[in-house]
Amino acid sequence: MNNKCLWCLEEEPKITFNKKAHTIPKSLGGQNYNNNICDNCNEYFGNRNCNNGKYSIEEALKEAFNISRKRLLNVGKTKRKVGDFKSKFFEIKQRKGKYRLTIKPTFQFKPGFQKDLCRSFKRGLYKMFFEELNRQKKIGYESKYDVIRQYARFDKGELPVLYFNRAYGIMMMFNREAETPILYFDRMNYLHSNEKFSEIEFLGHVFGFPISEFNEIDLKKYLGESIKLKKRFFKDAVIIQKMTDVDITLRIMNDK
Repeated sequence: MNNKCLWCLEEEPKITFNKKAHTIPKSLGGQNYNNNICDNCNEYFGNRNCNNGKYSIEEALKEAFNISRKRLLNVGKTKRKVGDFKSKFFEIKQRKGKYRLTIKPTFQFKPGFQKDLCRSFKRGLYKMFFEELNRQKKIGYESKYDVIRQYARFDKGELPVLYFNRAYGIMMMFNREAETPILYFDRMNYLHSNEKFSEIEFLGHVFGFPISEFNEIDLKKYLGESIKLKKRFFKDAVIIQKMTDVDITLRIMNDK
């Protein structure tokens, strides 16, 4: 039986599956890969040309989450060496267990830049989610997921991504989780999903988003149920429209 790509839905021999497709970018410490991602789709997410040569979708993920990862790595000990974080937008200097983040001029606060970078970041979230959903639960080829394919792989349409702001800077992390990040669907009881929406927790951050066709009533119902589950642990939820809507430096940890 020929292998079929999760993203483009093409089959061998029209496409090939020669390269390992990490579900979480290797630059973030990802160790798992999905055998159902063809070489063309795998290359697409790492190709800067999909964003006019500025940065790839995987780079948008790396730029955001490596700051969070660096913060969490400072808290615990690692068994293997984690390479230095090389960033286009930020500079991190560490001294005596503390770090200082400097924003480079390449990171702009102009609405256009923030919107473009945020869109790439959101598409990257979907990329990780969908490939891990398929790897962990062996689903994803169903037509209900076409909205994810169109948005993340083919850059069509718009999907809202919610970011849940924590009320406290204390979070449960497994041993070495920051060293080798894993995407969790249902680790904590406050993660809420239904047939049209799903939530993930990754490196201390919680996101929610639609996974199939939905309307405003569906969104309102889902959000109400989700906020109710999270009222002890989270302050609110925002639909992210710019990168600064996400607490990528985990400032909330300063309040723990």
